[in-house]
Formats: sequence, C-alpha cells, structure tokens
Amino acid sequence: MALFIGYGEILMLRALVFVLLSGMAYATPNEITGPYQCKSGKSFYVTSSADMAQVRLRFDGRIYDLDEQRTASGAAWGDGQWLWWTKGSNSFLERNAVVVAKDCQKKSVH
Repeated sequence: MALFIGYGEILMLRALVFVLLSGMAYATPNEITGPYQCKSGKSFYVTSSADMAQVRLRFDGRIYDLDEQRTASGAAWGDGQWLWWTKGSNSFLERNAVVVAKDCQKKSVH
C-alpha cells in the first residue's frame, strides 16, 4: 500500500511546523531592545534586528555585533568572544567564557 500525500496536506504540515517553531521564539525585537541594568551596577544596551538573528550590544563604550546562538533554554547571541544570554526577565553577559555582568534586567522605559 503506497502512502500519497497531496498538496493540501503538505501545506497543512508546513503551516503546523511554522506555528510550532514560532512558539519557540524568545520574544519580539521590541521586548529585548533597550537598556539593561545589572545588580553589580554594570549596564548595557541591546538593539535587536527585526528577525532577531543579530543583536548589537553596547557595553563599556564599545559596540559588538552578536549572532544568534543555539541554546537548550532561553535565547543567546554571541561572536566567539562575547555572549549575551537571556531567559524571561533575567540575563547575563560573558566575555571569553567569564561572566562580566549577571542578574541583569531590562530597565522599563516609560
């Protein structure tokens, strides 16, 4: 018995995959773009691309362009030297695998 999948079924499967994958996205660019304040007193600013594949990190007067990284949980962007990881309202920043800012939260801008 041969299994035949028609064009309509293929479209339905594509739509289902899109919906499931969309649900895995961390947030929208507007939700992550903005100033962040860390408990240590350090701060930085993140700007996200529209597709969230890249972020621009401004930290200690320098600018770093970071690409999306694969994570088991949360969302992260890095460039081989810097890594910004965020999940929910908490985030941290690493340089060369050393945490340089932790317990960081986005400042609310009214």
